[in-house]
Amino acid sequence: MDVAYVNTLNINREIRAENRVKYLELTGLFKLDSTTNTFGKDASNKFVLNIENLATTIGSIDLSKDGLAFYATKGIKVTTEGGEEIDTLNLGIDAYGNSVQLFHKQLKWQVITRSGVLYLRVWDLKNLAIQAFKGFKSYDINSEFIIEADFKYFETMHLESVASKLGVPDVTDFIGQVRFSYKGVPYSLDVGSEGFVMVGDLTSGETTYGGGRYMYLELPETNGAITLDFNYLFNPPCAYSEFTTCLYPPRQNQLAFGVKAGELLEQAL
Repeated sequence: MDVAYVNTLNINREIRAENRVKYLELTGLFKLDSTTNTFGKDASNKFVLNIENLATTIGSIDLSKDGLAFYATKGIKVTTEGGEEIDTLNLGIDAYGNSVQLFHKQLKWQVITRSGVLYLRVWDLKNLAIQAFKGFKSYDINSEFIIEADFKYFETMHLESVASKLGVPDVTDFIGQVRFSYKGVPYSLDVGSEGFVMVGDLTSGETTYGGGRYMYLELPETNGAITLDFNYLFNPPCAYSEFTTCLYPPRQNQLAFGVKAGELLEQAL
């Protein structure tokens, strides 16, 4: 295998490993299903965070007819991303379904929207999972799964409901389709924005993550030939954090053969 190719693949994997930190910091994902949602270390809270040296109750996120607001517990220092200390803050939801992030000691949190439902997402910058996770093993580089393919943009972007880790469907977009042959049989995969692809195959749930794997394709500006390299397949965040909201591959992206390339489910030691 070409040394330059191996180096490029390894660099890509190192970047993915660095990006995992923000998911390994996750320490809570809670559905906002009541008007008052307190959170902190004490068991009396609506949402309990089992973190040493954490405040009994950090504050509450309240839902009302006027919207969403955060109220800090008296004596608890909570700041915005810019460092401004706040006692109360109205939490507007942006076009991506997210509120601003707030901070207390090593914690940060925000409200996110999934399938029209609000969730409190919490990160612990000192989460023990960060050091405990050593990464995933990968298949040996397999040239059989470097395939010349053809990409075609859809005339209009497709919006489709797909399954998610939350157990409810979510909507994602597809901008085109990549077509290829493997052992003489034609296949295709629907491709999302920025070349994002979700793939399921016969290794899913066996040697690779049961919810499928992801990869990004380098797309041409117009319809044309591309290289489909399954050695770049990587596990979604839900393979290593229970507090994620991953999307799963749609049925048209479930391949009827085993892709023995890319990341494995087995973790490195």
